[in-house]
Amino acid sequence: ITVLFFAKEGDGCVLNSTKENVLAPVTIHFQQGLGQKFRQPSGTGITLSMFEESELLKVGDLDVYPVAVKADASSGDVNGTNETPTSGNKTNTNSQITQAVFEKEKGEFRVKVVKQILWVNGMRYELQEIYGIGTSVESDLDGNDPGKECVICLSEPRDTTVLPCRHMVFTVSFL
Repeated sequence: ITVLFFAKEGDGCVLNSTKENVLAPVTIHFQQGLGQKFRQPSGTGITLSMFEESELLKVGDLDVYPVAVKADASSGDVNGTNETPTSGNKTNTNSQITQAVFEKEKGEFRVKVVKQILWVNGMRYELQEIYGIGTSVESDLDGNDPGKECVICLSEPRDTTVLPCRHMVFTVSFL
């Protein structure tokens, strides 16, 4: 996992910090496996007072995102050892990039995810919202909310993925 501040996406799944001299990217390595929790080391975050509020609260079509998180999949070699990217910017890895902005609400800053990108086998896929999911997720965190059901069958919990071309749908029952 690599956390970058004021990140710009380059070619081939490369993220560059535009303020690396002030805020260096933070990379945390994990062993392969599920259910692991990310905890950013103390002292490696962002001090918001270092920046103008206008710089932190940019909106619209962004080229540089105030916060980006990149998760690179590690790959095992024939000896069973794991190869983990050291910079978070290798082009041969499968990765997920989450780009976010800051919002200010009641005097406090919050992080809002605005874009997610998957890199799989050298192909870039930008994840799109499925109609109806975004508004029900943002409305509240009540898991019993009737608006949180699958947008395909409208009765079961959400377990659906739509491919970027939007021509095919996968649900858990297909896997």
